[in-house]
Amino acid sequence: MLKFLIKHLFFNNNNKEPTETEKIKLDNCICCELCLSVCPTEAISLFKYSKVICEYCKLCEDICKKKYCESCGYCSLFCPLIYIKNLTPKPKTPVIDKKSCVSCGLCSCEAIDIKNKKIDEDKCNLCLSCVEKCPMLAIKTPEEYVKSLFIKVDYDKCIFCRACEEICPIKNLEKG
Repeated sequence: MLKFLIKHLFFNNNNKEPTETEKIKLDNCICCELCLSVCPTEAISLFKYSKVICEYCKLCEDICKKKYCESCGYCSLFCPLIYIKNLTPKPKTPVIDKKSCVSCGLCSCEAIDIKNKKIDEDKCNLCLSCVEKCPMLAIKTPEEYVKSLFIKVDYDKCIFCRACEEICPIKNLEKG
């Protein structure tokens, strides 16, 4: 944690301020929970069964001791959660989050039943214009929907500090 703070405060040469238009990158999340420990606003929630899987698996503990963790990402190469996520079937159409949808009608097209907040698979041509038009971000692409089953960011709480991206072992692996 101290290493992260020093690096972030003193050696961060990226002067570009993060904005709300720059979404947090969640593409390869392995549910390691490191982001939860650094999020100052508790805006991140993870796959509710990840702890159960981790209790039985413990592969990462054999590879790396938690108290010596440097977020290198090596343990994530062996984590079964990423395989479970990749095997999760994608829906055939975008998915409407009924809690977030306010039935404003801006997404209206032939495939969407606004009243029941459903998308008809037979009528949807996957143009994704409904996803782009939704002001509430209540409609997710099939890929985003699968990601949202494993990790969610509450953008009302998020202050876009990027601490979660800095500590992410997947990001560190991708750097080399």
